[in-house]
Amino acid sequence: MDFKLLMFAGVLSLVLGCHSQSPLIDVPSRSDNTAQHSTGPVTVSNVSSASAKIELSDGPGIAALFNKNYNENTDSCIQYGTGQVRGYYWCTGVVVRGVDNGNFDPWVPSPKALKLRATSYSWIRHDIDTNNLYHKAGYILLSGADVIAKTVPGIVGAIEFKCIYPFDAYTTRIMSRGHFGCDFEGTGIGLPNPPDSWGSCDDLLKYNTSAQWDDNFRRHGQINYNQCSWNIDNPQGWRNMIASRKSFTGQSSWNEMMMHNFGQLSTEPKMREIVRLWVTAFYYQSHRAGSLADAQAFQRKLAATDKRVPILKLDFSAPAASRFQYIAADQVAYP
Repeated sequence: MDFKLLMFAGVLSLVLGCHSQSPLIDVPSRSDNTAQHSTGPVTVSNVSSASAKIELSDGPGIAALFNKNYNENTDSCIQYGTGQVRGYYWCTGVVVRGVDNGNFDPWVPSPKALKLRATSYSWIRHDIDTNNLYHKAGYILLSGADVIAKTVPGIVGAIEFKCIYPFDAYTTRIMSRGHFGCDFEGTGIGLPNPPDSWGSCDDLLKYNTSAQWDDNFRRHGQINYNQCSWNIDNPQGWRNMIASRKSFTGQSSWNEMMMHNFGQLSTEPKMREIVRLWVTAFYYQSHRAGSLADAQAFQRKLAATDKRVPILKLDFSAPAASRFQYIAADQVAYP
């Protein structure tokens, strides 16, 4: 069984109250670091480990974990136990989703995301020069590698990521995109049996270099909604994404990752509960007015469900080593 389906089945049984479930995967010791990839040996950040755990109630520890992941230079992610090559989101950097503060739970997909059948996230790391995100506050996911390692006990993993764009692709403003927001606007490509991951750059246009992406972007007038996307599990696509961001210094937006909404099952209450289980922390952008108040509102809403996670200050002007900061005075319903 594909590990994504295995993870989903395990999470679903947890949500539905199953009383006898086995672990999703065995967790090796940190010394088990022998898997190989074409670019070199897999580093400890790419595999499960039995290192010290960080409790969800440990705000400073959660901040330290995300700072560590934010400052890595990993360029190879291989899923422990399957040998499957993954994109960078799997083992390095930090995945975030920004949301507005409204009369809804922030972890529930928006009406536009449900219509698109996919939800937008962003991936940030020290080497992609991101200094602003679309919404002033939101939530943070744990990487797949850290979920398998049970680095933060009680957190389960997000699945079904499909593609990544170097810049904001306006996916919820251009609703005619095919394949869960990963296709070009207006082409309407139909995939009757969609693969786990798919990108219009590599799987449709057969690109494999950042120069090809750059040329395409220029030929389309550098219009964000005309970007092609990279397959989420194509490591070269991730390297190209990072390189292309450096080629267009006039672009100041974040990147955009698309996650399929479980074939629209996320409209069901029990599927919404799964998304709630992903949330590892809330963040607020310190340079945006009202951002802390939004994060505090999110924290109160989550605490009302008997789950408490920290609020982290995301300061893009701070040194990379302390980009995420835990401040006790920011917390209103934690620990």
